[in-house]
Amino acid sequence: EGPSGIGKSTLLHLIAGFLTPLDGDILWQGQSICHLPPAARPISMLFQNDNLLPHLDVWTNIAIGLDANSRNKADDIMLISQSLDDLGMAGMERRRINTLSGGQQQRVALARALVRARIPQTAQIHATSSDPDSMRRSLVLLDEPFNALDPDTKADCLALVKDMVVSDGITAVMVTHDPADAKNLGAEVFSLKPNS
Repeated sequence: EGPSGIGKSTLLHLIAGFLTPLDGDILWQGQSICHLPPAARPISMLFQNDNLLPHLDVWTNIAIGLDANSRNKADDIMLISQSLDDLGMAGMERRRINTLSGGQQQRVALARALVRARIPQTAQIHATSSDPDSMRRSLVLLDEPFNALDPDTKADCLALVKDMVVSDGITAVMVTHDPADAKNLGAEVFSLKPNS
């Protein structure tokens, strides 16, 4: 948490690899990920502006977030369907993004981030590892994921993220202006402050 303009989104973009740090390093599970391009990092991200393609349908917007080599496999299809159902979007798979409300669009973006986190990626950090969990995007970055949701939908989405973190062993880093969101996830709260 922190005031607007303090650098919360910038921090997420540094972790995700969309920005390069001027100094220092970014470590994940004891290994530097600074040298890895964004697609090779074990990260799934929900952007503040959702980053959806308005001319495509809901299903395609979620599936496009997966690695090309894994798209449309039976497990992927089941996971996408389950995520849509969990987020109250079942039956909207073929609706175009530009026909959805802001809250519905935010749920589609959340579904994409959660599905990406659960599907193994083809670009591995540990190229020699035989551990399938090392291929997952085990870090989810959420940039104000609930700001367009009504209170009931927000509570449902928080519960879904909490369940994923607990059951799948995924780490979530969430930017929020509402500290209650982090507390509802049972998470630690860190505040960014300006340099003095």
